[in-house]
Amino acid sequence: VTLEFKYLVQFMVNSFIRPSDLRVLRRSHVKVQTNPAVRKKADKQYLLLTHPATKTTDQEVVTMPAAYGVYKSLITFQDEKVKMLKARKSKALKKYTDHLFFPEYPNRSTMIAVAGRIFSAVIKRAGLQVEGEKHTLYSLRHTSIMYRLLLGTTSTLELARNARTSQAMIDKHYASRLTPQMAVDSIHSFK
Repeated sequence: VTLEFKYLVQFMVNSFIRPSDLRVLRRSHVKVQTNPAVRKKADKQYLLLTHPATKTTDQEVVTMPAAYGVYKSLITFQDEKVKMLKARKSKALKKYTDHLFFPEYPNRSTMIAVAGRIFSAVIKRAGLQVEGEKHTLYSLRHTSIMYRLLLGTTSTLELARNARTSQAMIDKHYASRLTPQMAVDSIHSFK
């Protein structure tokens, strides 16, 4: 398990992206944005993702503020790696592209397979395997959407649009495990 994989997990949980988006997501698709309405300095920055469609639409994706810090750490990590490869005059540098995660894998299907194997090993080692449940990289998208459903105040329409999906898919796949007890604070709240 690498530090870059840790960043991948953190980024996915804070960006609503699918694993297939990792194939096409490049540094050039990431724009740092500032929300002037936010008072807390740590939450002012977020990312706007403008990558090509991998399943439905190529609509922009707004990340959670935490993705900004993960992105900064990832870029610093990768830039240090490039400096090290240059210093060694490594042939591996020739394979380095501008993909956001695991850019040393020009074959993006290989990259997804490697990330999937690492994720499976993490799940197994953490003892999170449960009979009848399958955890894959896609579980991170599920987590991202469920956090917003449970902890956020966004509508399912806004969430669906940002996650490049439909309200029907939110209801059918993501919110299907949402119980009334999980939403008791929201149900009891007043404007």
